[in-house]
Amino acid sequence: MNTAATAAPRVHPDATVHPSAIVEGDVEIGAGTTVGPGSIVLGTVGPVRLGTGCTLVAHAMVNGPITIGDGNVLYPNVCLGFAPQDLGFDPQKAGPGCVIGDGNIFREGTTVHRGKTNEPTRIGNRNYWMTNTHLGHDGVVGNNCIFGSGAVIGGHAIVEDNVILGGLAALHQFVRVGHHCFISGAAGVTQNLPPWFMATAINVAGSINIVGLRRSGASAATIATVRWVYRMLYRSGATPQQAVEALRERADDPLVAEYIEFIVTSKRGICHGSGRATRGTIARAVKGEGAIEALG
Repeated sequence: MNTAATAAPRVHPDATVHPSAIVEGDVEIGAGTTVGPGSIVLGTVGPVRLGTGCTLVAHAMVNGPITIGDGNVLYPNVCLGFAPQDLGFDPQKAGPGCVIGDGNIFREGTTVHRGKTNEPTRIGNRNYWMTNTHLGHDGVVGNNCIFGSGAVIGGHAIVEDNVILGGLAALHQFVRVGHHCFISGAAGVTQNLPPWFMATAINVAGSINIVGLRRSGASAATIATVRWVYRMLYRSGATPQQAVEALRERADDPLVAEYIEFIVTSKRGICHGSGRATRGTIARAVKGEGAIEALG
């Protein structure tokens, strides 16, 4: 027996549910929450918990199992908690669902799918999801992230705190994006992107996120360390293994230790550098000196 389907909704006396909204099954709506016109809240597959002060502007859809914290805003055509886009997954199976924190804004057309393994799809606090963004099943998103219109995140991906994805950016399933990363519009990654780095093209860690560093109040020492790590990885001419050994020489620095951990635990490898030519390489190639080496 599906207890979620047979349970009755519980609506706090201070909540507002529009007459045209549909609220069914095991649903709990907290104080001060507004369920706007045409919205659908379904606790028939699994329970739905809406915290205090949430707003479903209009025609938003929520499907359990899902827990949504306080102060979240769902604009029209937002769909949260529906089944994974996996042909082998039974959409009537509850699975672990979704867990969403506080103060998130989901603009028009955002979709977030529930988990299909042992852990729910998770979203932290104060993230801004612009129009037509997507988070796949089993994804994990931290806090204070911004996702530009059309940005998509594949299943099982991990996005750490303070990440920005430009419009139409894409993350492959299972990738990890470190905190304070920036992914340019229409770019994407199929490999992991270490903290404070910028993806300027597909799988290209083209620079460090210097604007993000400065806006965050990072010290001059922190910025210098991030620059040094980036140079070791992408500008020193060292192989990845050699670069990690160079980083280990400063492993007593917590920031450097964080980079080492990120790199050595990566199952997908990390993004490569821009392949910028060394000084004089292009000039030598034009003159015919070492052209094979320069252009190969």
